[in-house]
Amino acid sequence: MMIKKYVDDLFQGYEPTPELEDFKEEIVINLKDRVQDLEKEGKSSDEAFAEAVAELGDITAIADDLSREKRKEIIGKMYIDTKPKLSAGYAIGYTLSVGVLLFGIITAMITYFSTENHLFIAISSFLPFVVPAGAALTYLGLTTETAAKYPMNWKRALIYALAVGVILFGISISSSQYFMENSDPAAILGILIPFVLPGVLIIAFLILTEKKRFKPWLLQEHQQYHEAYAGYYKDTDEITKRGMLSGALWLGTIGIFLIIWILTNILYALPVFLFAIVGELLIEYRMISKHKRNSSAK
Repeated sequence: MMIKKYVDDLFQGYEPTPELEDFKEEIVINLKDRVQDLEKEGKSSDEAFAEAVAELGDITAIADDLSREKRKEIIGKMYIDTKPKLSAGYAIGYTLSVGVLLFGIITAMITYFSTENHLFIAISSFLPFVVPAGAALTYLGLTTETAAKYPMNWKRALIYALAVGVILFGISISSSQYFMENSDPAAILGILIPFVLPGVLIIAFLILTEKKRFKPWLLQEHQQYHEAYAGYYKDTDEITKRGMLSGALWLGTIGIFLIIWILTNILYALPVFLFAIVGELLIEYRMISKHKRNSSAK
């Protein structure tokens, strides 16, 4: 009883976790065995208990670690389980943006069927709706707190939204031009490049300079993932080669897509992305296979 009370008092105030209870039970058993051994050597119960406790050392350090892990677990669950509430203003913003986008789609369909299937007129009628709706949804999505991410700074999110709006404007205008009778490919590119290219470059710059907005529980999961797969990505030379191959693959894919789209039809251009995905998988397979060969050789 004295040993059990001593251990319970020692860990009073710690979170009662299954790991801690197992740890306490193990300490009780070890103390009892040590006290019995000392008593057999001729020492009294009090002397044997005092010496056994002294030999045990500072066991609360281990308990602190167990307690710390429990606190991390609780905090992690709080981050995961607690979904941030959406304010009334954001709810109205999302509703209006989606409503405008749906209204634009319906308007474009009505225009398409009422103008003897003239697709360029339908796209032109869709333009005044898709640009503001797309930009607004981008802004709202980036500045909304989620279970996994903190909201982005409103100024940065506004730049994202404007860039998306410019890209959507350029795509809509060039698409409308494409479906006009006797459309000129040079004119299509002349409209596409001044809008889409700057917008893409701005978004690329923002992504490259973006600060992490992940919440602690997600960062911990990312850390565990990186530790599990770090063996494949230790070689910086291989990482550089993999990035260059991947970048070249997708830049070439986008270029081929635009060329096929302009010269023929978008339906013939879309399969290009399927080949790009296959190429990306092959690049990853090559990297993993090479790592396994190097590991087995060692």
